[in-house]
Formats: sequence, structure tokens, C-alpha cells
Amino acid sequence: MINHQELFPIVEKLEEHRIKYALGGSGLLYFLGLTDSVNDWDITVDCPKEALLKAISEYEWIEQPSGDGLFASEYRISLRSLKIDFIGCFALRSEAGVVHLPVSPMENWDGIRVSSPEVWYIAYDLMGRQAKAHMLLNYLKSNKQKVNSNLLSDLFKITGLTCELSQQLRSLDVHA
Repeated sequence: MINHQELFPIVEKLEEHRIKYALGGSGLLYFLGLTDSVNDWDITVDCPKEALLKAISEYEWIEQPSGDGLFASEYRISLRSLKIDFIGCFALRSEAGVVHLPVSPMENWDGIRVSSPEVWYIAYDLMGRQAKAHMLLNYLKSNKQKVNSNLLSDLFKITGLTCELSQQLRSLDVHA
């Protein structure tokens, strides 16, 4: 099992360089208590690739394929030693077009900004990872007080969402 405290030095570098980021993927699921293990850390960032590379210059990194097939993010950088994947300008393709997902932190986990589950619900659904998408959707439906209505309003405006995804998001809106 990997420990989230291993992320502290990386988080410090991101914040020092004023890079907007959020921990997502299985790290988010673990934080929410929806899984009991994390294989790697997915961190979405909203910055040019050069800015990220400057922030992590002390680490050995490799660039992974991105922007192909289902994935439409601008870049993906991995720190294999820490099992971290940085996803730059997170985006996925749907049958309705490219879906650009915001870096939208929900709260802090020991100082680490954790992504909003609404964003990763969309991501997992578009990736075809239905079990994880359903876990997040059920979490949001069971915790309506934690649903971010302002974020939902922004997500409703995203182009490329399928009708089903849009309907599921609307079912979460406490103001609807």
C-alpha cells in the first residue's frame, strides 16, 4: 500500500510554483472511503507542461502517451519512483466530442488538494470504468450536502457530455 504522505514534497513543489492541482483517481476513492487500496496517484494539473517540468525538475520523470484514443489530455508525466501520474489539462473523448474536465479541488487531505468527485464521476464514466463511476455517483447521491452546486453549474456547460451523463449530473443538483 502506498502512503499519501509520500506526496507531501511534490505538493509543496506544485504550490511553490503556483500550479493548480487536484488528486483524483483511486486516491480520491481511497480518501472518500470507497476503496481500501491505491495503486498509483493521479494528479490533474492546469498549467503548461514546461511549468510542471520546472516544478518537478528534481525528480526523474518520463512522458507517457496522451491525447490518443479515448484520452484527450494535453500531456501525461509520470514519476515512476513515487507512482505519480500528472495529467495536464485533463480531457476525454465521448461520442459527443472532447470533454475538458476542470481541476476542481473539493477539500484538503492533510494539506493535499483532493478533486471533486463530480469530475471523476464523469471521467470514470467516459473511460468505461463503470464500477468506479457508480461508486462515485452513489457517494454523491448519499451525500447530497457535499455536492458542489457551483461546480455542477459549470459542468452542465461542458460540451461533449453524453445525455445520460448530463441527466445523472442534473439528478445531483439540489437546486434543480
